[in-house]
Amino acid sequence: MAVAAAVAVAAAVAVAAAGEACFEVLDALGLCRLTRRTGDLDGAVPLRVAKACVPLLEGNAFGLQIALARPIEVQRRLGSLRAEPAGEGREALLRAHRAALPRLVSQGFLAPEGAWHRALRGGLAWACRTGLGPPRLRLWTGLLVRPDPGVWLRVAGAANRRNVLFEVSEAYLVDESAFVPLVVELHLRDEAPRSLRLEGEIGCIAPVRPDVEIEACALADDPEVGRAHAEFYDARYFAVKKGEVTRKYRRLVGDRARAGDRKARAGEGSAGGAGTASDAGGAGSTGGASAARARLVVAGPGAPEVDEVTEVTTAAGPDPVPWRGGARLTSVVVRNAVPFRATFDGHTLAVAPEAPRLAEGAAAVERTFAQVYGDDFLAANRGALWYLTKYFTPHPPGEPHFFVKPWAFTRTPPGWSSLLEGVHGDGYDVMRGVVATDAFFATPAVFHVRRIGAPIEVPEGAPLLRVLPIPRDLLRAGFREARFLDG
Repeated sequence: MAVAAAVAVAAAVAVAAAGEACFEVLDALGLCRLTRRTGDLDGAVPLRVAKACVPLLEGNAFGLQIALARPIEVQRRLGSLRAEPAGEGREALLRAHRAALPRLVSQGFLAPEGAWHRALRGGLAWACRTGLGPPRLRLWTGLLVRPDPGVWLRVAGAANRRNVLFEVSEAYLVDESAFVPLVVELHLRDEAPRSLRLEGEIGCIAPVRPDVEIEACALADDPEVGRAHAEFYDARYFAVKKGEVTRKYRRLVGDRARAGDRKARAGEGSAGGAGTASDAGGAGSTGGASAARARLVVAGPGAPEVDEVTEVTTAAGPDPVPWRGGARLTSVVVRNAVPFRATFDGHTLAVAPEAPRLAEGAAAVERTFAQVYGDDFLAANRGALWYLTKYFTPHPPGEPHFFVKPWAFTRTPPGWSSLLEGVHGDGYDVMRGVVATDAFFATPAVFHVRRIGAPIEVPEGAPLLRVLPIPRDLLRAGFREARFLDG
C-alpha cells in the first residue's frame, strides 16, 4: 500500500529547490523547511575567507539545512529527555500532529501500527538510549523523504553555523520504495542547560551516491599527486601569499574542475589510474554501471582509514538496520597524527605539538618524497614540502582558527569533489568543507577553537575528518515537493 501511494504522489510533484531534483519531500506539519545557505553565511564570514577560502564557502553552502519554522523546547530531567513546541503556535502544531498521523496512514505513507507509526504516535519527539549511554532525543521534523534510485540521503549536523549545545547523529536514509519520516537525533552536551530552546537550523540533509570504491595506496603508486602538491605550493605562491590573497585554488579548480565535469558527463576519466569512473557525474543512478573509483594516497604516518556505512534507516522503522544491499557507501576517516594542545586568548592562537612526534612524522614524509622523486626534487620544492611537513598552519591574529594538513591525499574521478565533514571535540569544532579533489588533492582539517584561555587537547588518533566523495551534480541537486493525495 505504501509503495502504491508513493507512486501516485510522484505524479504530482514540483521542483522545490535549485538544481536537478534527486529526492522527494512531503511536509506533513509545517514544523520544518529545507533551506539553502549562502557560502558567506549572509555576510557573517570574515572578508579574507570570503575572498579566498572556497572550500569553506562551499562547506557552508553544502546540502539543505533543516530549519525549524517554530521553536522547540527541550527539557532534561532525571536522566530523561522530552521536547514540546514552544511559543504561540504550540497548540496549532499539536493539533496538526494529531491530524497528520491518520492521514499518513490512510494514504499509505505510514504502515498502520508499524514501528514508525507507533513512534510518531507518542509525539513529535521521543527519547532513546543504547545500553547504559546517555539518552538521545529523536525529533520528527514533520517531513517525510524518499530518495531517487541510486541516491542515499545523509542526515548530519548544521556544521559551520550551529547550536553547539547538541550534536546530531549521522544517519543515512536509503529507502527508494517508500517515504521515510525525517528524524533528527540529538545528543545534548553536558554543559547544555536543563531547558534548551531549539530555533533555526538544527541539521542538514544532503544527497550522496553509494557504490564508490576507495583504494588506499602509497605515494609511489600515484606520484602525480605529489607533483601536483609541489606545483601548487611553488615559490610564487608563497611570495604572493605574504601580501595578498593568491586565489590560486579558485583558478585551479575553475579550470580543471570544469574540464572534469565535461569528462564526467561523457562517462570518461579515472582517479589516477584507479580505473574508470562510469557515470561518475550523474546525479544518482548507478544503473548497472561500474562503481566510481577514488584513491587515498598515503605519504606519511598516521594513515587515514577507509570506512564503510554498515547501518541505514528505512521505512521499516526509526532504528537503524544493517545494510544488506549491493551498493556500498565508503569514506575516509582522517585521524590526528601528532598530539597537540592549542590555546586561544582572543588575539593569538598558539599550537603546542609534541615536538618529538612532529619531528618523527615530518622526517618520515621527507623520506617518502625523497624515495619517490629524488633529492633534486626535494631541493627544488623545499617550500612545498615544508608546508606539508609542518602539519599545522595558523590563521591571522584575532581568528580562532588554524588547520592541520594530513599526510595523505584524496583523489577522485573527474567531476567529483569531496565533502570534508569535521569531527567536533571538547572546546573545538573541525569545520565542514568541500574540496574539488579531482584537481586539488589535499584535505585539511580546519579547527575553530571555541574555548578562550584554557587549552584544547587533541590526542594522537583522535578523528578529525570524514572525507566523502560526492559527484558535483549532487552538490547542486535539489528536491521535489510531494503532496498528500487529497491535497
